[in-house]
Amino acid sequence: MFPSTEFPSVAGAIQDGIDRRFHTGIQIYASLNGSTILDSAIGEAAPGRAMTASTLMPWRSAGKPLTALLVMQQVESRRLELSTRVAELLHEFKGTDTADVTVFDLLTHQSGFPQTETGWPQCDWNESIRGILNGPRQLKIGTAAYHPQSSWFLLGEILRRFESADSTSGFSEILQRRLLNPLDMNNTSCSFEPGTVTSRADQLSIVYERNKGQLLESNYCRIPWITQPSPGASLRGPVRELGRFYEMLQCGGQSESGQPLVSTTTIQQLTGRHRVGKFDQTLQHTVDFGLGVVCNSNQYGSKTVPYGFGQYCSPSTYGHGGSQCSMGFCDPDRLLVVAWSANGFCGEGQHQRRNRMINNAIYEDLGIA
Repeated sequence: MFPSTEFPSVAGAIQDGIDRRFHTGIQIYASLNGSTILDSAIGEAAPGRAMTASTLMPWRSAGKPLTALLVMQQVESRRLELSTRVAELLHEFKGTDTADVTVFDLLTHQSGFPQTETGWPQCDWNESIRGILNGPRQLKIGTAAYHPQSSWFLLGEILRRFESADSTSGFSEILQRRLLNPLDMNNTSCSFEPGTVTSRADQLSIVYERNKGQLLESNYCRIPWITQPSPGASLRGPVRELGRFYEMLQCGGQSESGQPLVSTTTIQQLTGRHRVGKFDQTLQHTVDFGLGVVCNSNQYGSKTVPYGFGQYCSPSTYGHGGSQCSMGFCDPDRLLVVAWSANGFCGEGQHQRRNRMINNAIYEDLGIA
């Protein structure tokens, strides 16, 4: 049961969205200094089925930082550098207008092809890579423009090719082995095996899209959306496991069992500001970025910045939202980790309102607003 007495503002914000038909349920997690203070849910995952803290929820782009961390593991091991060009890693890109794009450009959303279609999820992985290869760059390299998917497929392909020459591992397997398993994120996945979809149906939340005030069932909870991997879009699982990822970053790169995944220096590099004061052509707002994470950008308008962390977060806060549904962030000054996901895509404007309400409510209920 949701602890409404301890978190009345959070409960009110979630119920407001249910009443307005933005979603039928939300799952939410928070911890302070590594101790769980909220791990619950409100509403329904499907008609007649309650949302629980274990329901498998869509993260969408809130999963991007996990891919970024895998890349930073390779940087830390000196197998690549942030300045390494795409053409040096993916040789078929030599001679294309993407050849001079660097790993840094990919991670900071400055690659110049934000609108390139990947074909996901109807296309398989190799077809998506070919589509990006054959797609023209739309903007000058270095232009700030958020990439929903395209650059993240290239990062995933770079990671895949770093596996041994005789390996057939796909991105999902690499993510599982190098990050999800060490963090005991056992219920998180980038893609489901087709044969397991039916058996896991009761664990999944239905995902809705809002149309003319009504919630209609989305394809996002169906095949192929849940069986084709997308490094920047397809992760899903209980949000407590997304919280566990941020707790690892907060703890200096160690898992709960003490296994080191990356160094503190690498985390500082990942979460530091690398793209500063630039107007994002996709988000239509000035937003600062780290390496695969969004940095608190309230200085550009706390009530207007998209996918922000609320007006009360400290300047050092970092994280990432998922399109119209989810949020994960760490406020290191407060030792606070937050993750939540809604099962309704309610439109950008309404989602930004919902995002601010929920994030602000957490700080208010904790008395740290």
